[in-house]
Amino acid sequence: MSLVKINTPASKLNKPTGLRGVFHDIRCWVDGEVITGNQTYVDQPLFDTATASFDLIAPELIEDSAIYIVDQTVGTLYQKISNVAVTANSVKTFASFKDAVETAVKNPHDNVVLVLNIDLIADMHDTVEQLIAVKVALPDVPVIICSRTFSKNNFSLQRRAIADASLRLPCTDVSIALAIESGLLNNKSRRS
Repeated sequence: MSLVKINTPASKLNKPTGLRGVFHDIRCWVDGEVITGNQTYVDQPLFDTATASFDLIAPELIEDSAIYIVDQTVGTLYQKISNVAVTANSVKTFASFKDAVETAVKNPHDNVVLVLNIDLIADMHDTVEQLIAVKVALPDVPVIICSRTFSKNNFSLQRRAIADASLRLPCTDVSIALAIESGLLNNKSRRS
């Protein structure tokens, strides 16, 4: 099943044509946006994530990493990260941001990647202060923040004071893999 139907009148009027249209469709798909032109959106991976997983992106980036997920529900983020991070050393879930940070501090030899669902935290001002403190205390730990309130994915260093990548929820397997890869690479480039 195709994610984008390019032959509908609505889609022809609402998007660029030619090569720009192809790039537009890819960007929308990676950003998790739903294209509306007479299309039914099915949130299913287009490939076998159990076998393809991070091999499509960069398996060597995460093969010695421990991925800490801060999410109170062991649902969406854990399942998606488990699908794409098959080569990771471990994937652990924490109910609180504090528990994940304490575990990262206690295990300084682990290459930790922190994936945080910030929608679950009540006070956003405290969250920003805590993220800044983590970036100062643990500069080698890539932080990926996830939220339903983000308008799109941001894999740049725009929010570098608090995170190495930002991910809009709900997300696809590809977008979570790209967020982790971008977070790792952004963290390395920020430190150098």
